[in-house]
Amino acid sequence: MRSRVLAVLGVSAAVLALAGCAGETNGTPSAASGAPAPSQSSSSASAPETSSSASSGGTGNTSSAGGFTPQGTKLKLGEKAIVPFKSEDKTGSIGVTVKSIDKGTEADLAPLDLGDKAKGMTPYYVRVTVSNESGTDFSYTSLGLMNALLPDGSEAQGVSVIGTFDKCDSGDAGKDFTTKGATYESCVLAVAQAGTTVTGASYNEGDYSDQAPGTDYGSKPITWQS
Repeated sequence: MRSRVLAVLGVSAAVLALAGCAGETNGTPSAASGAPAPSQSSSSASAPETSSSASSGGTGNTSSAGGFTPQGTKLKLGEKAIVPFKSEDKTGSIGVTVKSIDKGTEADLAPLDLGDKAKGMTPYYVRVTVSNESGTDFSYTSLGLMNALLPDGSEAQGVSVIGTFDKCDSGDAGKDFTTKGATYESCVLAVAQAGTTVTGASYNEGDYSDQAPGTDYGSKPITWQS
């Protein structure tokens, strides 16, 4: 029997929820966005008030004392953030690199059965590389909360997909994401109305004060802009 995809058009956050088994699901539009899998990201964050070339819009992956990218850091596409990461009782760090933002066509959305809510919308694919920075066994984890951004820095309207969408596969770590330097690819799907574009992304994965005192990416996300 042919597998189907469940897609939800959110009001703001561009979140991808990955289904462990995308067997038979129904595609129905909704105003709510899905919940992300275990937190995952990469950047240097620890002392949020520490100034650095990265946090002031410069290039490079400038770390705070804890080796993590500070909350509120601004990066360019292609630059890596190193952030704390936790999976059950395992803690460590991952790298998050927003590689590119690719523009699609309205026709790309047809398999998601979003109906009239997607009419006139253009999809954008935020391509992300996730790397294991600490060598911790983070197998089968997935990238935490990320949003696509409009040119003014506000959040773009996101689409949460459960199942397989070939144009933008959210991906997960798989069984081999257990050694330092291991990587996998992920994608954030967002849509924009005519007259605007998606130009950036943000990492918003919550409070990591236990691993990096004073660090809350949910309050002050790491951002990338083209």
